[in-house]
Amino acid sequence: MSQRRRHTGRVKIDFAKIEAFAASELATSALAAAMGCDWTLTRHSALYRCRDGLYTLCLVWHGPNRETLTTTMRGLQLEVA
Repeated sequence: MSQRRRHTGRVKIDFAKIEAFAASELATSALAAAMGCDWTLTRHSALYRCRDGLYTLCLVWHGPNRETLTTTMRGLQLEVA
């Protein structure tokens, strides 16, 4: 009998939850502070489930003059509240 496959890939999650987490991440970003401009989180940002059961969060911001700032956080564990 084969092992059960894990569900991996992009996780469907409310974008407001990603925005809440991204706001704290952008506030601590030294690069974003050094640029001194407004950054807008894009819908390209996503949460992914990995084969080992952990999560990866990819955040993508756009700034003025077509600048892009990305952050990838690997090895995240989510808690059910």
